[in-house]
Amino acid sequence: MGLGIASALLFAWVGSGTTPSTPFSGTIAHRPPPFALSPLPPAPAADLECAHAARAATAVEAMLAGIVKKPLEGTADTDVLKNVLEIEALPDTSTLVGTNVMTVKSLINGLGQFTFRLADNFTLGTVLLNGSPISTTRLDSATVRANLGTTFNQDQTFQLTIPYSGQPVAGSGFGSIVFRTRSSGAKEVFTLSEPWFAYTWWPAKDDNDDKALTDIAVIVPSPMVVAANGLLQGVDPLSGGRQRYRWSSQYPIVTYLVSFSATNFNTWTTSYTHAGGSMPLNFYIYPEWDSSGNRAGWERSGPMIGAFATIFGEYPFIQEKYGICNFGFGGGMEHQTITGQGGFGESLTAHELGHQWWGDMVTCKTWPDIWLNEGFATYCEALWLERKPGSSGLPALKSAMASRKPSNYNGSVYCYDATSVSNIFNGNTSYRKGGWVLHQLRHIVGDATFFAILAEYRSRYEFRAAITEDFIRVCEDVSGRSLRWFFDPWVYGIGAVAYKWGIEQTTVDGREYLQVHLRQTQSASYPVFSMPVDFRYTVGGSPVTQVLWNTAPTQHYVFPVNGSSSAHALDPDGWVLTSSVASEAYQPGPPKIVRVDPSPGSTGPFSTIRITFHTPVNISTTDVSVATRSGAKVRCPMRYQDSTNTMIVTIPSKAGSQFYIVVRDTVRAVNTGLALDGEAPDYHSVPSGDGLAGGMAIYRFGY
Repeated sequence: MGLGIASALLFAWVGSGTTPSTPFSGTIAHRPPPFALSPLPPAPAADLECAHAARAATAVEAMLAGIVKKPLEGTADTDVLKNVLEIEALPDTSTLVGTNVMTVKSLINGLGQFTFRLADNFTLGTVLLNGSPISTTRLDSATVRANLGTTFNQDQTFQLTIPYSGQPVAGSGFGSIVFRTRSSGAKEVFTLSEPWFAYTWWPAKDDNDDKALTDIAVIVPSPMVVAANGLLQGVDPLSGGRQRYRWSSQYPIVTYLVSFSATNFNTWTTSYTHAGGSMPLNFYIYPEWDSSGNRAGWERSGPMIGAFATIFGEYPFIQEKYGICNFGFGGGMEHQTITGQGGFGESLTAHELGHQWWGDMVTCKTWPDIWLNEGFATYCEALWLERKPGSSGLPALKSAMASRKPSNYNGSVYCYDATSVSNIFNGNTSYRKGGWVLHQLRHIVGDATFFAILAEYRSRYEFRAAITEDFIRVCEDVSGRSLRWFFDPWVYGIGAVAYKWGIEQTTVDGREYLQVHLRQTQSASYPVFSMPVDFRYTVGGSPVTQVLWNTAPTQHYVFPVNGSSSAHALDPDGWVLTSSVASEAYQPGPPKIVRVDPSPGSTGPFSTIRITFHTPVNISTTDVSVATRSGAKVRCPMRYQDSTNTMIVTIPSKAGSQFYIVVRDTVRAVNTGLALDGEAPDYHSVPSGDGLAGGMAIYRFGY
């Protein structure tokens, strides 16, 4: 979702990669424009981030906060199979007259009631159960219980007919439903229900985990044009200068994505060609904004669908359409198959289109998991810029993500307090940081695995809803590895990492080594972030990338280089979400073993084995031992060669053909006094260690 203009305050972010002239300091979320005060400004030339602009607290919102804290009763007891909604919108009186016929399946035995949402400013007509009147009980200002007067057992179905009429509350939520007159004099009606405002204009079981087929017929005065979800089934002329547009969705749809927009649209159609044929692309534009440039902006959605289809799988609603219509918000809203947009920017269009996969096809099951919608769509903006025709590829991706960094890092991607609209649609957390979670994950697992994860995520949850833990489970299943170390701090924790690093090149026993220290310097209130961090340098004109696995506040790395190195850079391609990266003077760390000769694993007989450290060490014969395969110790003559930082161990014949050399972490660096960083988990790794002082080295020979 992406919106932005309200009360002369633009809570929107330029999504084209440029930087706003005034630093962003607010929360990005939906906000309704001041319809009663001024007309919508001209179409913005720049891209507006899909963002729900935050609105000031109102009595309506305060009331809603109480409602959403308590779940709709009995949500797990029923499955809504279909909504057949018919609405007459009366622009002159800002009135709705409508009926929803709901087909419902019982999931339990003995079901005797059904609860739905509908605002109490509407007059509720006589509710019918399978054609017969039943009573209802209003539970609060947004919730009604239908008393079925009978019971239904598991898998039995019934129909509820719910008639209603009245004037919607103006400006509730993000607008919910808005009647207005534009500066051109044209009357307009449009809806925007996310997150839980469907009840402000139609009766529904408002539960993200219960998608249903939905038909929507909208009656409006001629010559208004209606855009809505699904495929247009027909336009019926009615008495009194009215006409009825009938739309039908053959794919399940969540309630907040049901929508219609009606005004004096100019319309045109192109198509998207796919392996099975072609699909219409329908566009609905305000006449006063109808220009070749704006049309071209929206028509980018065709090649965008093709680009996304290659990495996400085919467009989810391929048997219907994709459409874009103007509506009275500065950004956009991803209504299923009919996005509402207040602008024509490239990144806005890519974001809302990306939602058709991530948000519409697979929907966040609960609002705390909103990043599964908004973070994914934000990353879609960057994926398009990386993959569009003529793109530079990785440099374009890097630039796109750099321009989508949060302005502050204090919040978590997971929305713990989802009773607040502004919390849910926080641009720094749900959008930008959520997008960065995916970007970092992609680098951790690699491109092939990353896109395989998305394919499996789609396969498991297509036309359903998911929570964060569902996505994590898919990631771990596909990658074949635990990823809690990544998701726990980056999704459930707060903050981002800040790095300082230093380098020094050294020569040991005639070989060149590069020493690097890496420190995390973010706020102490933030976690320590475990990440693989690329370190790039150039030797002989050729770039070399070394991956530094950083798991602690300070770590030290040593690796061989084939000559003098230059052009050193940490995370040069921008794969890690950092609040800052800075170089500093090298700080020496613990000693590491950089060479064992002959190499561990070699088959003897051996006369001597040389163990070389990257820095001078204090070492004695008690720090090194040799043991046979059975574990028996073998006394071996040994001496330390200061000029090469090397312990030379003489191997007697009684050691046998298979033995171990153990170097204890009682070995200390001369310059720092730090203990040996000696881990060699595969019994042959050099340089040794995990970047931290402490840990013995065990090398195996003859195996």
